[in-house]
Amino acid sequence: MSAPHHLFVCTSCRQTGEGKEPRELRAGARLFRNLSERFASWARREGFVILPTECLSVCPRPCGIAMRAPGKFTYVFGDLKPGEAESAVIECAALYRRAPTGFLPREDRPHVLRAGILCRVPPLESP
Repeated sequence: MSAPHHLFVCTSCRQTGEGKEPRELRAGARLFRNLSERFASWARREGFVILPTECLSVCPRPCGIAMRAPGKFTYVFGDLKPGEAESAVIECAALYRRAPTGFLPREDRPHVLRAGILCRVPPLESP
């Protein structure tokens, strides 16, 4: 992977009441498609790659995403709704890219990503 910043989107996430099949209609798959479309036209997308991920194991709090980059904190978020959260995710991605260590203070994150944080993992590599 050539981009230093990665946005992983769980494509297997299902909202309450959603069926298991067809998989491409699951909320996570819809969120990934929506974000992919938004990222394609995002003027500041350089340095980011968006990747589908089979499962982030955030099942009780779908839909889930993760952001990571070398030398930066990794963030995992849940409770995202396709059609509502995409702008907040892109805004947060821009903040993350600008943050030297990837640390995103709660008050700086978009509202939906304040309440939906599941974890923050310290970097393995030195910043």
